[in-house]
Amino acid sequence: MKVFNLATKLIIFPAYYLIHKNIFFGFIHKNFIKKFYYKNITINLNINRIPLSNYSSFLFKTYEFNDRVLVEKHITKKNKCIIIGGGLGFIPCLVYKKSLNKILVFEIDKKITNNLNENLKKNLCKFEIINEFLQFNKNTSKIKFYMNNDFLCNSKYEKSKNSITVNTISFNKIKNFNKFNTLIIDAEGCELDYVRNIQKMDFIKHIIFELHNNLLSNKEIKTIFNFLRKNNFYLKDKCFNSYYFTKSIKK
Repeated sequence: MKVFNLATKLIIFPAYYLIHKNIFFGFIHKNFIKKFYYKNITINLNINRIPLSNYSSFLFKTYEFNDRVLVEKHITKKNKCIIIGGGLGFIPCLVYKKSLNKILVFEIDKKITNNLNENLKKNLCKFEIINEFLQFNKNTSKIKFYMNNDFLCNSKYEKSKNSITVNTISFNKIKNFNKFNTLIIDAEGCELDYVRNIQKMDFIKHIIFELHNNLLSNKEIKTIFNFLRKNNFYLKDKCFNSYYFTKSIKK
């Protein structure tokens, strides 16, 4: 599945660098506005690894645009959500505001957890944060993640000079894990890991994920969509490189 066609690239890329990642507008936001405001959500930005250009996306409200569009269109009170990649807390807060159900948030970068926790509390969310990497083997282990100067780019798929060792937690060790029905993934390539194991989560009926085609090979991308199809998920909506799949009911 092609993520961006030529027409889309001609529209997106100029806007991306003029609005979404603009140092001048980033300077204005960082020094004069300082927080990210979206509707009834306020997000503190009390972490060090936010490049100046990224602040432009907070000013123009293009931060997490793809995922935000899909969450606002499709998350309702029917959804009980697991969120992989809590980040600043914007998408988790938005998910909670739309569903009003307790959310389970995974975030492996402990340096941003205090800010994440603060934002979830500030926006009156019911939540649990787990600082471990979700896996599907019964035996837990440790894995390596590569850290970037931009916290959004932390990944196990893109190597850098800095790395951390992250503990893992098996899904069968998490209380009431099977009570959730929705998986939301923004984890820099780890969408591959979770979709590969989707058959072990038969309670998941809805999936929203951002596809990081810059980190995954064409073969790995095909694997993602093949696994979804084989497990009876069908594409219901997309926004650029973010996708919403729902599980069909066998008759």
